Amino acid sequence: MSEEELFKGYPRGWFVVELSKELATSEVKPIKYFGRDMVLFRGEDGSPRVLDAFCPHLGAHLGYGGKVVENTIRCPFHAWRFDETGRCVEVPYAKRIPAKACVKSHPVVEKQDLIFMWHCPHGSDPDWEIPTIEEYGSPGWTEWDVSLLHIKTHPREVVENLADKAHFGPIHGTKIEKFSNEYNGHIGIQRSKGIAYPRGGGEDPFESQSTYYGPGYMLTVMKSVLPNILLLAHTPIDQNSLHLRFGAMIDQSNLKEGGEKFAAQYKENLLIGFREDIELWENKVYRPRPMLCDGDGDIGALRRWYATFYDNDTAA
Repeated sequence: MSEEELFKGYPRGWFVVELSKELATSEVKPIKYFGRDMVLFRGEDGSPRVLDAFCPHLGAHLGYGGKVVENTIRCPFHAWRFDETGRCVEVPYAKRIPAKACVKSHPVVEKQDLIFMWHCPHGSDPDWEIPTIEEYGSPGWTEWDVSLLHIKTHPREVVENLADKAHFGPIHGTKIEKFSNEYNGHIGIQRSKGIAYPRGGGEDPFESQSTYYGPGYMLTVMKSVLPNILLLAHTPIDQNSLHLRFGAMIDQSNLKEGGEKFAAQYKENLLIGFREDIELWENKVYRPRPMLCDGDGDIGALRRWYATFYDNDTAA
């Protein structure tokens, strides 16, 4: 099986589908990820839920005109109601609910002001948890400042940055002094040390650890002039496009008065650096057997790790 065949379908794991602040209590949103139409809603109890979009009755999309009733969603067409498991719990004009009246539900977790959905082609339960960020909400640390980017690429291109040591100089103007990778189960790690040269001038010695928790959620802990944690969460829309949420939280506890402007510029530099990758991703081709040299990172090990999240015997 070729690498291109290995990466058909969609990977298994936790994926960010919305920011917490973007989903109010009793709000309903249509979403489309993994080539699948779904509905995201927050019940009156405050918990978010994700179901497949189309009512089994006559096919109405629950995300367009659907209403939250307590902790269920009511179809806009004939008012059938579905709970968080996808089971129909009410047909207001019928004496008996059809036994097979249900839609597919998806596990959801809300953590650190992010809403995650578990995707698995088999429909199996999650087999790892979203890690806790101890700094989040701590004094001196900012909240996430997140940008939503729509990128026309396959997610494997984004993930390959984890092992791509050689691109830091040509693309970002960053000098890398130390670089290594480690893969353990659902976790993939990049450790790096070097000097960044911000677009506004100067230099920023840094040491960072970037950790993927599954195939679509990465946190980078960076020690630099401003200690920060970067969020990179990418979720496939279809086979050739994705939503990428890129954010940063910064430790401002040691900033002097007026330092907020410096922190804002620092965040902007981080985003500029990331945008430099996007044009490359959207206009390159994928090489299943790339011509590598001794200065490259271990792309092969990265691809073998990433392939473990795919199962091509079952359609997504």
